Formats: sequence, C-alpha cells, structure tokens
Amino acid sequence: AREGTDIAARLTRRERQVLELLSDGLTMSQIASRIGISPRTVETHVSKVYRKLGVRTRVHAVSRAAALGLVEL
Repeated sequence: AREGTDIAARLTRRERQVLELLSDGLTMSQIASRIGISPRTVETHVSKVYRKLGVRTRVHAVSRAAALGLVEL
C-alpha cells in the first residue's frame, strides 16, 4: 500500500488522468481527443508514467497500477 501511495504522490494530475484512460483501453489518439491535448503530449505523459511505475509497456503499466490500487479494472 505504501508503494502505491508513494507512486501516486509522484504522478501529476494529468499523468493519473492519462493512466486511468490507458486502463480504460483508449488509444493515444483517443486519449488526446478526450482531454484536448496532442497525441505527442499524450506519449510524453505515458512515457513518464512508465518510468515512474518502472514498466515498459501499456499492459505492464495498467497491471502494475491496478496492483498498487492506482486504477480499477
């Protein structure tokens, strides 16, 4: 639980939002459209989320985030 709290504290509001939308299965373009930013900016946020979670893929990011209680599946 503590690890999840520590990671949650390091994620920005926008990174948490992008992570939540990733966990909903949206594509980069869909996320960009949904929150009104460019797909490239979404990619930047996703990259930062991956780094903070210590993962390399979308599946691992969502799985780890769920395990840490950061998102619900």
